[in-house]
Amino acid sequence: MSAREFYVGYLSMPPRLRWTVRGLVLLLLALVALDAWLVASMQPAAGKGTWADAPQEYAGTLTRRPYPMLRVKTQAGIKTYLLVSDEKRGAEAALGVTPDGPVKLSGFPITRSGLGMIELAANDVAVISETAAIEEPAREVHGTVTLEGEIVDSKCWLGVMRPGEGHLHKACASLCIRGGIPPMFVTRGRGSDVPALMLLTQADGSAVPPELIIPFVADAVRVTGTIEKRGDLWVLKADLSTLARIK
Repeated sequence: MSAREFYVGYLSMPPRLRWTVRGLVLLLLALVALDAWLVASMQPAAGKGTWADAPQEYAGTLTRRPYPMLRVKTQAGIKTYLLVSDEKRGAEAALGVTPDGPVKLSGFPITRSGLGMIELAANDVAVISETAAIEEPAREVHGTVTLEGEIVDSKCWLGVMRPGEGHLHKACASLCIRGGIPPMFVTRGRGSDVPALMLLTQADGSAVPPELIIPFVADAVRVTGTIEKRGDLWVLKADLSTLARIK
């Protein structure tokens, strides 16, 4: 090796060594970029849910069966919105003693996969006594099936958290459902005739007690139930005695 190629820390780097170091640095940067891409590609999809940062006014019919929701007349027909409060609380925290029937309220819209939700913006909900209530839609029974999927909390899954599913979201989903957020069932490997997302109720159509499903939230599970369509809302009336993890 000639004297020009010998590296001394306080002298300029020899040309051949300089190009070798540059090549190694570029290779290292390429490997870091590849590693970042691989890590990102293995993450679950964040979903396409949206959560508006400004409240909107709504007028419609309030019902609490099986969970608080608002039916609103639109140009396209009757639209159903699930109702929740702020943070990890169900709608009752904001609805208080407001009776079922025509109301006006303000809230932040949350939407995903055609399903709508309103996070109530205030504790006061105005009753519209002079307005006729919107009738509950007819129920269409689509048969009993056994499905595989995941129980999620509707607020996070629809757009407040992205992604709002999977084991990393288990603690958050459990707190939300325990706080009164309606649970939903996201189907996996379903047939074309089974909806991707359904509101989860008990077999009799009533709200699910949180303690019955908290241990199964965010896990891969199997359950048998009846699929029912109520206007624009799909419901899975589940036989919770059949609920089991998929090993």
